[in-house]
Amino acid sequence: MGDGAVERYPRPLQARAAVRGVILLDLLANAAGAAVVVVYLKLVAPSELADEQQLGLNLAVFALFVAVTVAVAAPINAHLLHKALEWVREGRAPTTQERIDTVGQPLKQTFSAFIGWMGAAVVFGALNDDVWRIAVGIALAGLVTCALLYALLERHFRPIVALALAGATLPRWRREITTRIMLAWWIGSAVPLLAVGLAPWTIEDASTDTGRRLSLVVIGCVFAGGIVMRAAAGAVSAPVTEVALALEQVEDGNLDVSVDITNVGELGRLQVGFNNMVDGLRERARLADLFGRQVGIDVAQRALEAGAVELGGSEREITALFVDLEGFTAFTEQHSPSEVVAELNAFFEVVIRVVMAEGGWVNKFEGDAALCIFGAPVPLDAHAAHALRAAAAIPAEVAKLPEAPSVGIGVATGRVVAGNVGTTDRYEYTVVGDAVNVASRLTEMAKGRATSVLTSEDTIRIAGDGAVGWRPAGTVKVRGRARPIRIFEPETDGAPATIESARSAEEEPGEAVVVPGG
Repeated sequence: MGDGAVERYPRPLQARAAVRGVILLDLLANAAGAAVVVVYLKLVAPSELADEQQLGLNLAVFALFVAVTVAVAAPINAHLLHKALEWVREGRAPTTQERIDTVGQPLKQTFSAFIGWMGAAVVFGALNDDVWRIAVGIALAGLVTCALLYALLERHFRPIVALALAGATLPRWRREITTRIMLAWWIGSAVPLLAVGLAPWTIEDASTDTGRRLSLVVIGCVFAGGIVMRAAAGAVSAPVTEVALALEQVEDGNLDVSVDITNVGELGRLQVGFNNMVDGLRERARLADLFGRQVGIDVAQRALEAGAVELGGSEREITALFVDLEGFTAFTEQHSPSEVVAELNAFFEVVIRVVMAEGGWVNKFEGDAALCIFGAPVPLDAHAAHALRAAAAIPAEVAKLPEAPSVGIGVATGRVVAGNVGTTDRYEYTVVGDAVNVASRLTEMAKGRATSVLTSEDTIRIAGDGAVGWRPAGTVKVRGRARPIRIFEPETDGAPATIESARSAEEEPGEAVVVPGG
């Protein structure tokens, strides 16, 4: 949120400074307005007051008017200001209404001053004989005061507005550049010229034909200047608006956008900078897409969010699914390299589609085999059940391929370390643990079996109700395990697999499988 600029001081101090600043700027702007009245009445449209009694009456009414205005407006303005800044004093995020009130404070404070000045124009115009001279002078001074006050207050509130708008969604289609330029022109040029142009119409001695013709020329120049200034403001705001609209498209995810370079100055550099930014975002998106395809979307997202490389990982429970083609060496001897690659790609496309549909992640390809993980890098509820469904579905999907190869699939569940392995210069995200080793061993055992799939007892137990449709397939001893493990395979009758049924299967002859050398 730009903490360095916005949070420079504690929030209660910011709130108090904002209130004091409003009071000071209000006095400053109104003093400038009073000076404009004096200049107008003494130099631009001079006239003698009727007598000292009239002067005394004006001073008395002025004192009363100021007292009434302050008594009425000050509490209202103070209430609005304190209410709008309550979130600043309390050190919390603003509500939507508080955000709107904070951003609108310069306009609300200025509107109060506008009411006061227009009221003064009516009161003092009616109080004196030369009504129009007094009323026009005060009204013009009031416009200058309000324009100046708004500009000063907006600058004064900028740090707090930045705090209020941090993280907020800004309204679209709001253009302010033209308004700001026209406001500056109004203060610096239009009002002084109008004061000169209207003077012959408010003073009887100056109401000659020559004076009024000159007045019309001046007023015409004001309107002509307004048209020219409006065109100049549009020339500045149009390129900025184009960039703003293009930014909205980028925010919506469209990176195929650019703006024309129409200027060689600051605006041109803004346009060039936008195009360069989009080119960089487009290149980053392309690299992120390639990275995601290389290592998997979840791993890519994790790496992008982490930023710095962190070797090692965390221990977690996952289910590993290992799938390997059977007899692929013979296939490579009988087909050209391009045909071999095409067959592998078709096979892996099936594996990726089925595994991703069950919430898994294809960790790596190893020749004609693939290691798939359920439960990392993104945690997955019921990871064992998801892996069993994927394992049961892959053989049927692979069978649909031309020259359908046979496969072996092993599934095992256990605790592993999941994280980055390698060095900071070259690393990969993978999982290391006994479950991966067991899944690999079961894959070799599954080759040649009718079901093509084997899983461990731990997977069946953790899957619970998700293990329906699996039957005991005996007990095996695998390398790296001191004790044999019970294994299961899919069945066609849908009878649920249980640990008890596995124990009874151990007693049936011909059901045990022993891996030589295991």
